[in-house]
Amino acid sequence: MKSVATIRNNEIVNNGRDTLRMVNDLATSFQHEIVTRTQPLSAWIHYHDQHAPSEIAAHLHQGIELSYTISGHIDDFTINGQHFRTSAGQLLVVNSQLIHSIHTHNTPESRALSVIYPYDYVRRLYPKIETEIIAVNDPHQFTSAQQAMYLNLQGHFDQLYLALQRPSAVTNLRLEAETAQILSELLTYFTSAKASTGVMYGKDALAVERIQKISTYVAQHYTEPISLTDVAQQINVTKEYLTRFFKKQMAMTVGQYVNLVRAQHAYEDLLGERGNLTTIASMNGFASTRALNRAFQTVYHQSAAEIYKTKHTWD
Repeated sequence: MKSVATIRNNEIVNNGRDTLRMVNDLATSFQHEIVTRTQPLSAWIHYHDQHAPSEIAAHLHQGIELSYTISGHIDDFTINGQHFRTSAGQLLVVNSQLIHSIHTHNTPESRALSVIYPYDYVRRLYPKIETEIIAVNDPHQFTSAQQAMYLNLQGHFDQLYLALQRPSAVTNLRLEAETAQILSELLTYFTSAKASTGVMYGKDALAVERIQKISTYVAQHYTEPISLTDVAQQINVTKEYLTRFFKKQMAMTVGQYVNLVRAQHAYEDLLGERGNLTTIASMNGFASTRALNRAFQTVYHQSAAEIYKTKHTWD
């Protein structure tokens, strides 16, 4: 006789397969650019498909981020040094101020949703979040009640997908209701005390503050020349210390991070047809189209010229 846990785990897997079949039926009418809905919603919702960036630079933010794989998979979603390879129906949570990044190879089946709840919004509704985290990334540790609730969460994400796929006059109401319900169920069934997780949240507040200052500076100045001296001045350290610190915290050099941020913005400009390659390179801080192509080759495993050509072939 199968245990309840075995039955629930099979249901979770089967639900992911059902989601994949549903997505394959609906996907043809989705636009290939990221769908972003912000105002007037309480949370940020992003839809990603095969044309979304295949690499997202290591970063952190105060908001609580959810990543739900609708179909396909994410090769390497790294959260605080822990690596995850997702499959259809899988949910990952990035708790507040944890460094995370994505490295993947998108396929025609690649589809995912991201939801980010502003930390102040969560804290206002649930003050205990100051001492708790949402622990949902390891389904093998779930209780029977959590396994059942995980199926509910999958259903809510399916409804988010459908709401984006089939817009109507009440789409924002549907999105607001589903994201609120998701948050409520996560906070009701999946929270753990920070002290019991083995993760030292906030163990180095200075390091977190420095990374935030660096990422903010790069986000504001990526279109301009950026030197190590410029970045080091933002956190009042030497170039040598910055080099060691950033490599340790982010697992890449400052130069690699800057090029990754520039490449991600250039990719959006390229898909948005905001100019030719020379214009896009200049708009995003690259010294030449050659530098742009090198960065794209590293991040997307294709040159910008190849992606540009493919884009115009689709059109």
